[in-house]
Amino acid sequence: MRSVSLASRLALAVALGAVVVVTHAACCSVPSYTPSFWNDGGTIQHGNNCYNYSNNKRTDTFAQPGRAAGAMYDDLTCPDVHAAATADGLEPVAAGTACESKKCRLALVVDPGWDYHWYRLDANGMWTHKPGGTQATNLDNSNHTIPNPETADRGGYTDFCGYFCACSSSTEGSGHENIN
Repeated sequence: MRSVSLASRLALAVALGAVVVVTHAACCSVPSYTPSFWNDGGTIQHGNNCYNYSNNKRTDTFAQPGRAAGAMYDDLTCPDVHAAATADGLEPVAAGTACESKKCRLALVVDPGWDYHWYRLDANGMWTHKPGGTQATNLDNSNHTIPNPETADRGGYTDFCGYFCACSSSTEGSGHENIN
């Protein structure tokens, strides 16, 4: 059987009048903890929040779960923010489930009726976060490193909403998820 190149197959399809959509799957990887990128004291730090940081995606829009998908949350509850993030393409996973295809693991918590917050698991196996427009950090509210966001001192974020997988990048700010 003769092998036909992808370019030849695409040319034939176009010649026959087919509409061809070519996609390029993003290459996912788990980021390293590199706070200097996010902690510039200017546009990056103040224009990107915990949702940007956890997804490792600089948008300078203070991204909100669901906004990119046109499905923003209505209430600051676990079910609403969870559904909004899922609409953006984040993949919910069970607590003991590892992310596939080198995707980054994220954790969502909520201060009911007040705010949501996101953490990300970095390449070194520890969790980090970026509270709002403040600096990215690897410390919880008691200034301890974060081996587990479920047991970390999260302040008023009392509701643990679950874990997600996202396609990130080893380059800070260059995550592949569609958030805004």
